[in-house]
Parts: sequence; C-alpha cells; structure tokens
Amino acid sequence: MMKMMFPKLTCAAVFCCLVACLEAVESQTVRNMPRHEVVNKAPSVTEQAARHVILMIGDGMGAEHVWAAWLCNRGKLNMEQLPIVGFVRTPSASATITDSAAAGTAIACGCKTRNGQVGISASGVPQMSLLKHMAARGRQTGLVVTKAITDATPAAFYAHNKNRYDARNIAVDLLAAGCRVVIGGGEGLISPAQQAQLRAAGTLLKLRGKEHCDPASRRGDFLSDSVAEALSVLEKYPHGFFLMVEGSQIDTAAHANDLEELVQETLDFDRAVGVVLRWMKAHPDTLLIITADHQTGGLSIHGGSTEKGEVKASFSTTQHSGVAVPLYATGAGAAHFGGIQENTDLLPKILRAIGE
Repeated sequence: MMKMMFPKLTCAAVFCCLVACLEAVESQTVRNMPRHEVVNKAPSVTEQAARHVILMIGDGMGAEHVWAAWLCNRGKLNMEQLPIVGFVRTPSASATITDSAAAGTAIACGCKTRNGQVGISASGVPQMSLLKHMAARGRQTGLVVTKAITDATPAAFYAHNKNRYDARNIAVDLLAAGCRVVIGGGEGLISPAQQAQLRAAGTLLKLRGKEHCDPASRRGDFLSDSVAEALSVLEKYPHGFFLMVEGSQIDTAAHANDLEELVQETLDFDRAVGVVLRWMKAHPDTLLIITADHQTGGLSIHGGSTEKGEVKASFSTTQHSGVAVPLYATGAGAAHFGGIQENTDLLPKILRAIGE
C-alpha cells in the first residue's frame, strides 16, 4: 500500500495560509442607510399571564445581521431595547444545519423534524402548532410575512406536509387554519376561489406579488403597516390573540451575499418591532418574542462606525450556517426566555406564559 506523504507545516506557514484565505474573502462596505427612530424603553417584564403573544421571526437573522444593522443605524435598534436576551440552538432531526421548514416546525410545534418537512415529526406524524394551540384556547390568530404565505416558516404554523414546496396542498391547510389575519406574498399560489373562501370566513386577507413581496429596498413600509393593521384587527377580541410576524427576506439577501439588502431587510424588520413595542405600551398583558429560525450567509463583521452609519463585512457561505441565533423578549412571562435553549423549548414556554 502506498503511503501518502504530506509536507509538515510550521505554525508560521499555517498562519500565512489562514491570512491568505481571509484576504481572499471579498469584504463589502455599507454606509448611509435609511435611519429610523427607536422606542426609548421597551415594556417591562412582568409575571402576569400573557393574553396576547407576538412572535417575530427574522428568517436567517443571526446576531451578526443584527449588529450590522445596529452599526448602520448609528448604534440604535428597537430589538436591543428588549431586556431578556438568549440564544437558540437550531439543528434539525436530520442535520446540524437546519432549513427553514425544520426550524419553523421546531418553533411552531415544539418538535424536531427532518429538513424539508413542515408541521410533522421526523417520522411524519402531524403535530399541533402554537397557532392551533392558541386558537383552541379561544384566541384569534394572524400571520404577517414578506415572502409567500405558503413558504416554509409560516406553513409550519398551520400545515402538515412532507414537502415544504407543495404550495397547493399547503394552501388547502391554510383554509382550515381559521386565521383572522393573513398578510404576505403568494397571490399566485392561492386560487381566487380559495381567497374568496378565506374572506367569506372573516379573514383579513392581503396578498402581494405572485410569489413573494418585493425586497425591502422596493416595498416601502409594507411590513410595518401590515403589522399595525393586524394589531388593530386582533386587539378587538377580548380573549387575546397570537400573531406571527416574519421578516422573511433577511434570508433571501443573505443567500445572495448582498450586504446592503441584508441590512435594509433587518432594519425593515426592526421598524416592525418598533410598531409592536409602541402598541404594547397600552397592552402590558402581551408577550413579545423575537428570534430567528437559523443564520444564513456566515456573516463576519470586520469593522464599521456608528458615527458614520457604516459596516464592513463579508460572507463565508451562500447557505445556512449551524450557529445559535439570538432571542429577545419582553412583556408578560418574558422572564422564562433568557439563556441558551433549544428551538423546541419555545412552544412549551409560551404555553406556560399564557398560564397553561
């Protein structure tokens, strides 16, 4: 048998190789992004039972994405106002690096599943989602997203399917979910007859784009305005509500390694957080949780300036990474969400926060 011989590398040689690899990564600089004001103080954390639950998911949003946006907004974000902070581990049942379907299912249903599956266990058994738990307890429900309403993350809250891309059957599951508010993309994925059926059932249905909404650089205040409209509808119901809001296209920009669009998407999501925080001042019996399903792009920040509103960063991949993602919480029952936790921990903690 022939032995393969490899040259011995000194520490200095290894260091030079690492430097060369790092220098080969193209760094991007973003500056002078549109700024937004932030709330002065988030609602306080209380031990009372939560009547309303608002779960905001930045798809693909790692801590690095948040800090890139923080730099570009000159050191201020609504997200950083939340007093409870933690990290969420994201591996799926089939891989260390999850996809949105498995991660969305872990958050929505409290169980690990295989990549590509929504609303079912790894072995294919349908799971009861947080949205359906809340509906069963007399609370109204809503979904606001910026990609298709049948996309993996929202689908995990109402559908049961082995194939995250089976939009036709996922749309059928949406009809049975009984959501009071459905806002997002995907007008071409839900038939006119299905749309009419949803509206006839009393759903506020607003769909933009045949598949997904425009990116943040072109869609204006769609997300913030939609969140405000959803809250104005859902707050009328005395038993409370559950609202899931997704900043869906943070992930899209990170897959494209487009730093400028990524920052715009993250700031757009943060503006929607501001809408929620201002609304919560008059509704202290609300639990707000902000997290991500996974991190995308392997973003690394090399520099920047809060004075200039500038960030310098590069990507290590066009795919998802396996790192834990941040979690922020405030309001009724928020104290349960600090520290390091599995994504499957969120559902039982939320049920505990509402007094179950």
